Amino acid sequence: MSVMLVMTMVVAAQTYNNPRQRPNRDYIKVTKVERTKNSTIVYLHVDGKNTSGSVIDKFPSLTDEATGKKYQATKALNFQWGKVYQGACTFRIQFPALPSSTSVVTYRETGSKPWIISNIALPIKSSSSNKKTTTTSSNNGKTIIINVQ
Repeated sequence: MSVMLVMTMVVAAQTYNNPRQRPNRDYIKVTKVERTKNSTIVYLHVDGKNTSGSVIDKFPSLTDEATGKKYQATKALNFQWGKVYQGACTFRIQFPALPSSTSVVTYRETGSKPWIISNIALPIKSSSSNKKTTTTSSNNGKTIIINVQ
């Protein structure tokens, strides 16, 4: 039974490695986004070129670019809010679960020099059960197949 539970959780998770994005600093990027039915985890990598150190305040958010809805961070998973880290590091930040329709988000911090990473792509996987196929014949005898989602 526990194996079935683990398999269900694995199947329900979606992972996006190195998604398309536009960071406002050249030394930071989102390396991975994991989506489950309970949370969204953002992996934020700093390459160490930031000589003043890296710090994440406790109020970063993700904003759905299509709807404008904001999702506040809920947990620092491998670091402490407000602590300065030197050198290259990867921060894991937990957010609430995003709706399955969310396909592009912006990561934003508060503060005087916030990290802003816009246009983070989270491709929506289409389900084949949601597709309908319509077949139409034209008057010259050719068959046209149209896939409608």
